[in-house]
Amino acid sequence: MFRRILVAYDDSPGARTALERSVGLARLYGSELIAVAVEAHLPYDEEPAEGTAGNLAIEARACHRWLADARRYAAGHGVAFDGETHAGHPAQEIVRAAERHRADLIVVGHSGRSSVWGRFLGSTAEKVSRHSPCSVLIVR
Repeated sequence: MFRRILVAYDDSPGARTALERSVGLARLYGSELIAVAVEAHLPYDEEPAEGTAGNLAIEARACHRWLADARRYAAGHGVAFDGETHAGHPAQEIVRAAERHRADLIVVGHSGRSSVWGRFLGSTAEKVSRHSPCSVLIVR
């Protein structure tokens, strides 16, 4: 049913639930699993401001650590995945990754690391569901 499943992962409780569900679905359907972590606080269209390089490096390391933890979880359940990090707006990057990989399903947590502003302006899950090229499973 689902050949390629993309899971958005930011190590939040919602993302952990999304990982659990996507690993279960990948096992059930024999699907390819792709995990995407987005460095959300990087400038989207411009060079980093002076003095932010250290913060950007910290965020990049965090994304790689999150994916390594997710990879261990998935491997413990007999599922391997390709993991990738992207810099930019989380919803846009998730949708772009789904398009690039021709995903059949995106699995995303209901709430992630977004702040009060994220809830006010609309959640990443909501934006992904509106712009996705495929089905979206939003988990709680």
